[in-house]
Amino acid sequence: MYWFILLAVFLIAGYYFILKRKSKAIEKCFSLLSLVFFLLLTSLFWSDKVIDISLLLPFVLGALGVILGWFGIKGDLRISLILLNLLALIMYSVLFFVAKVGFQEP
Repeated sequence: MYWFILLAVFLIAGYYFILKRKSKAIEKCFSLLSLVFFLLLTSLFWSDKVIDISLLLPFVLGALGVILGWFGIKGDLRISLILLNLLALIMYSVLFFVAKVGFQEP
């Protein structure tokens, strides 16, 4: 059920905010991939399966989302995608720091 909701959000946001814009096809692809990486990064907070694979995977996804957002469609959408990915990356960084440093026993 959770993946169905993420897919619906992705399809609606991707169609109305990215695919209907008049820009180059490669910029649309970069923007869509940035949105995909943002959704994957935010879905990692509720999934233990991905964190079992690697604790650094969300950092990679966040960095890729920022880079692809930078090369995406110009304007307000670019700023929004970069800020969303940065906020999710900062939130995961804080959680990672608390988990690594805060929960250690003396």
